[in-house]
Amino acid sequence: LASLQFVVNHLKVKVLVVLGHERCGAVKAAMLPLDNIEQEPSEFAQALTSIKSGLEENRLKLIRDVREQVREAICTHLKRQVEGLSLDKDIMTKVREQDLLIVAARSPPASL
Repeated sequence: LASLQFVVNHLKVKVLVVLGHERCGAVKAAMLPLDNIEQEPSEFAQALTSIKSGLEENRLKLIRDVREQVREAICTHLKRQVEGLSLDKDIMTKVREQDLLIVAARSPPASL
């Protein structure tokens, strides 16, 4: 978040693109059981736990196809990242003043 705050406030960027990509290893790792995550180095485990907390795992478990589960998890994480940006007062002031546009996008599947 700090780097985004810097570019918005000091470099005066006009567009932030939050891009979810098809084979996001961090999201896939965050879908692992918590016991597995806790075996990782502390900083990485903390990042994965943070991602995991926003994934709505009970909803994801209703999806039987593992690929679709991962795709949905990536989309959910993407949504959470944009929601996180919306909590930043300075960023949202720029959005309201139409000085900044936040765009969420997901890269197409690798098969395309």
